[in-house]
Amino acid sequence: MFCENCGNELEENAKFCSKCGTQVNNAFFIKKEKNMYIALILSFLFAGLGMIYAGNTKKGLIFIALRIITAVIGVFIYIFIFISMLIWAYSLYETYNEVKIANGVRNPNILNDFKNWNNSKKLLAIIAVSIVLIFMVSGVYSVLDAYYGYDDSPPYYSSGSGGSSGGGHSSSSSHYGGVDTSPSTITHRDPGSYYDYYDYGDNDEIDEYLESQGFD
Repeated sequence: MFCENCGNELEENAKFCSKCGTQVNNAFFIKKEKNMYIALILSFLFAGLGMIYAGNTKKGLIFIALRIITAVIGVFIYIFIFISMLIWAYSLYETYNEVKIANGVRNPNILNDFKNWNNSKKLLAIIAVSIVLIFMVSGVYSVLDAYYGYDDSPPYYSSGSGGSSGGGHSSSSSHYGGVDTSPSTITHRDPGSYYDYYDYGDNDEIDEYLESQGFD
């Protein structure tokens, strides 16, 4: 039997919880405790699965649906990829609460629980949160990279667009096979990579920009 206030395992026929002092309701029993680690791993793999494991199928299915919908929309509207990541992270928090409720804690509070954990459990929690944050940052970077088109690859000559061997200077767009060589794009890329491939005279603005960056 577990305390309905803090989830502490109680001795048989206990009148009060030895941890928080709450009076024990002997009619309140937990048939089988839900494993917190299993639930969190399930939700880490896919939002909502841990809640279903904890017994709240409705909430779990809602999180699964939200995760799928936002991920699909994110293919067309990049900001929804970030929203999908937020839903995934929040599902881990909700999974923790659902497991605590399933195990007899009516009002779970993860911050209060953290204070009472031993050092090894606190370290494990910090590592887990760090992993989640790394995934979140990676997701944000992917969104920004996809949205703004940051790319480390240099522009190239297209064999069908009249490269430098074709003689003379064609327009910047045709000369570089449609690669955007505008000054605003160069500022988001490595100017040095353009210097290696760029011929002066194609674009006055690009000439001035490269000179301002120390290239001549």
